[in-house]
Amino acid sequence: MGAMSQRRARMAERINELMAADRPLRELAGNVSKIAKHAIDEANSLSLERVEVRLPRLPKKLDGFKIIHLSDIHHSPFTGLSHIERAIKISNRLRPDMFILTGDYVSHETDYIKPVARVLGNLQAEFGVHACLGNHDHWTDPEMVASSLRDAGINVLINEGQRFEARGASFWLAGVDDHTVGKTDLPAAVKGSFPDEMKLLLAHNPIIFRHAVRNGIDLTLSGHTHGGQVRIRETGRRFIRRRKLSAGLHQRKDSQIYITRGIGTVVLPVRYQCPPEISMLELRPA
Repeated sequence: MGAMSQRRARMAERINELMAADRPLRELAGNVSKIAKHAIDEANSLSLERVEVRLPRLPKKLDGFKIIHLSDIHHSPFTGLSHIERAIKISNRLRPDMFILTGDYVSHETDYIKPVARVLGNLQAEFGVHACLGNHDHWTDPEMVASSLRDAGINVLINEGQRFEARGASFWLAGVDDHTVGKTDLPAAVKGSFPDEMKLLLAHNPIIFRHAVRNGIDLTLSGHTHGGQVRIRETGRRFIRRRKLSAGLHQRKDSQIYITRGIGTVVLPVRYQCPPEISMLELRPA
């Protein structure tokens, strides 16, 4: 028997031994089962991210102004009200000055709109709750989402802005409609603002950031990416490529963006190494 034939015979013998033992299949099934359980459990968890944001044009009287940013709630068969209610309960306990919501409140069907709007109406802050719409809201029923949120006492900004006043100071608060469905109008959202005043923008999709930089926006708050939702790494190598701006605080020139990982899930009710996020932003003058 030649060397090649001997190697093949040994390989066949080894494969037969492994298959007979069934050990690797049991180990593989066990590992997949553990990862799946962890991914499902993680989707039902909540992580608090505390971030200090330095803004040169923030009025000094608003030093320490606290915003809780929630996004991508996705009330649906995958994300139930109990998970959302828990996020709201924790958020209220943190006593922010303002709540910001950046879209995708529902997925799939209109039946999920009014229940989640009622729950979001329980958010309590001295300076209110302000929101914009996301692509899943448009894919469900944008008019119904907007009216239900407004009925719950939430200020919905759709390609519009207003001068927000608090503690003897002010800044421009604006919101744009969703980029994915081609509804964004940033010039309309900043119309009426002063060139030198601080501008805070609500935009579901962070792709708007490059336009925000050009339009003098100081801080953009976005969601949409879910932070990737599933992040798989092994020995430091990245197997699932993430978008360049997928989560966290980023800066270009004089403009910054904070992208939250969001609360809910889409496609599958799982998260892996990317837990749902409650974002607590503390604004500070530079």
